Amino acid sequence: MNNRNRNIGLAVVVLALIVAYGIKGIAVKNNPDTFRLSVNTWVGYGPLYVAQEKGFFKDEGVNVDISTMDDTAQRKTAMIKGDIDGLGDTVDLLVLSREEQVPSVTVMQVDESNGADGIVATNDIKTVHDLKGKQIAAQKNFVGESFLYYTLAKNGMSPSDVKVVDMESGAAGAAFAAGQVNAAVTFEPWLSKAKERPDGHVLISSADEPGVIVDTLSINATYLKNHPETVKKVERAWFKALDYWKSNPADADAIMAKHYGMNTKDFADLLTGVTWPDYAANVAYFGTADQPGKFFDVAATFNTVFTNLGSIKKPIDVNKAVDVTTLAELYK
Repeated sequence: MNNRNRNIGLAVVVLALIVAYGIKGIAVKNNPDTFRLSVNTWVGYGPLYVAQEKGFFKDEGVNVDISTMDDTAQRKTAMIKGDIDGLGDTVDLLVLSREEQVPSVTVMQVDESNGADGIVATNDIKTVHDLKGKQIAAQKNFVGESFLYYTLAKNGMSPSDVKVVDMESGAAGAAFAAGQVNAAVTFEPWLSKAKERPDGHVLISSADEPGVIVDTLSINATYLKNHPETVKKVERAWFKALDYWKSNPADADAIMAKHYGMNTKDFADLLTGVTWPDYAANVAYFGTADQPGKFFDVAATFNTVFTNLGSIKKPIDVNKAVDVTTLAELYK
């Protein structure tokens, strides 16, 4: 969900894809018939490639050019300049982006971390409150750090209650497994490896806080205003890809694994900590004006956290950062 890069091996493979697809993305910059979408190398975006290979975008009458950018600043700049029409985002990064005047408007939930991210700690740290005064290895300006601060806020604590030691998320997990740190924010497979440490355990995972580490589809505000029907086509193709994955998991996994340069089994294993919400779950996540969904609670908490940290000057207007009109009208 974002600048998420789950493992070094995958990053190496995707580097070649960035070169190949990045050039293609530039080539279609001025083509009004092409929806230009930028995502990072997180596996949660895999169904996009199913939609592409199985012809679901074509069936909907839209040409989608998918480029890969893992650098968050690069994607923000591309959105501001209008070089892309949409991007994969996380709720925490959306809050930060809007404060930086990035014209991103979230229209749909893409995936949700369901136990793939979390905080590992030694057995003497039994609750979140036990983290007070502790050093925690975590990658700064990364979704894991946001998850840490969200967890603290929900437990009546503040970022100043802990000391974050800046460390890449995979390295943080490895350092914990090796006994070099007593707490870390990391992701799979390091969450599972934490249990292999005699005095280690998973303190809290994204499965305990559903709806927090979420990737979304964000659209350039001007593009959304001018081309809502195209956005609907992209959304419908996405849900077709999810339906195909449910009914043909082996073939869909093979398609996605090929794109990420992995074998199908290893890729399928990665998906155990990921949930792809269907259409009904998507609608429920955002809710209605009368009954706002989980999205608004999560965004509001990040608003408070980032304001207190000084990462943003003042809370953003969340209502301006989301527009699920296309989602609501998708099948009407």
